[in-house]
Formats: sequence, structure tokens, C-alpha cells
Amino acid sequence: MNLFTSDIDWAPEAVIADTIELFNKYNVKCTFFCTHQSAVIDSIKQDKNFELAVHPNFIPLMNQQKGTINEVIEKVLEIVPNAKGVRSHSLVQSTPLFQVFKDFGFQYEANTNLPYKNEITPYKLWNGLVKVLHNFEDDVHFMYKYPFNDTKINTFTNPLNVFSMHPIHIYLNTDTEQTYNNARTHYQNAEELLKHRNTKTPGTRDMLINLLENHHSTFKASQTVFEYLKAENFI
Repeated sequence: MNLFTSDIDWAPEAVIADTIELFNKYNVKCTFFCTHQSAVIDSIKQDKNFELAVHPNFIPLMNQQKGTINEVIEKVLEIVPNAKGVRSHSLVQSTPLFQVFKDFGFQYEANTNLPYKNEITPYKLWNGLVKVLHNFEDDVHFMYKYPFNDTKINTFTNPLNVFSMHPIHIYLNTDTEQTYNNARTHYQNAEELLKHRNTKTPGTRDMLINLLENHHSTFKASQTVFEYLKAENFI
């Protein structure tokens, strides 16, 4: 099973819509971890192809800015009040934070990246919260300087793969950190970002399209993270 997740990371509406359109085109499900209010995200709240989870940003607290952990979580829950899952921005996690997640009613957290590991499985923490691992992340891939014509995991034979991909990198077809850095000043301008889309070498978008095109030849159906956990009796 290949599970697809996406951290929207404050991307502009057109960029988020672009990612949604790709998943709709291939009729493959995706779990979105949400950072901010978005009309595009609102438009898919009743769409069974998509699960909406939350993506709180604790980095400002780590930099000793004002606020509390609870306030950060409460803010993202205003966007997705019924979220079952949480993944922190920059994968921030800790033992006390796991308990806070549980206290807020989340059923799973998805903060651990094990790059290219061919055997991953969710497991329950001491408090009943389920930890979901992911073995591919687009920005990690280009930081390793790996080409995007190879996921470096067995997408056809592994019992489970969990992909983490970002709308900004899908939109830019990011292939290297430099491609992203060249476009970052235009982060909120979809038209300008499009001018920086990589068309020379395989990138994030190319890889995702290839995965989506091959998904139904590999698996009979797709699932969101929550659907998978429920079907496999993790929750």
C-alpha cells in the first residue's frame, strides 16, 4: 500500500489546488496536513478522496516567541475541528507533546521520517496514540541530492510506503534545493512561481505523477492515512 500525504505549508490557493487536481485526475486519495485557512481546502472537506489533518507550527515557541503549545493546536483545529491526525511543521515531536496530542483527541501523529526504509509499520505509543512513519519526503530527497527518477524504496513490493510531498515542490517540480531557493521569494505568487518550474530534469511533480499513474496497477484501491489505520485495526 502506498499512502500519500501532503503538508500544505501556507502555500497559495492555486498551488494547493494544483496538487488536489493531480490526485483527482488519477482518483487517488491523499491526507492533507493543514496550516492555515484556505477556501480550496474548505472545498474538499466533504470529499471522500481526501482526509484533512493538522500541521501545527511549534517553531516560534522554540524561538521563545509568545504563545503556548495549546494555543498553537487550538488555532489549527479552528481550520479542521474534527482532525484525527497531526504532523508538526518540521516534524517537531517530544514525549510530552505526544500526550498533548492525545489530550486534544488526536488518534495518530505522523512526525517520524525514516528515509528509504523498506519496512515501516505504525505502532501505538504508551498512551494509545498511533505513530505513523513515513519513508519518503520530497525535501529530504533533494537535500540528499538524489535524482527524482528513483524513489529509492520498493513501491511495488513493500507492504506499506508513506509519502510526504509538499504542494510547493509539486508545483515547482523541485529537483534540487537550489530550484526551491530560487523561487522562495515568490512563495505567495503562483504566477511567478510557475515561471520557476523546473522543466529540465525529473522533479517532485514528475515523480508524483509517475506514482499516481502506476498506483492502480499496483493496488486495487487507495486509502487515506486514517482509513488505512482503521482497516488494519490500529485504531
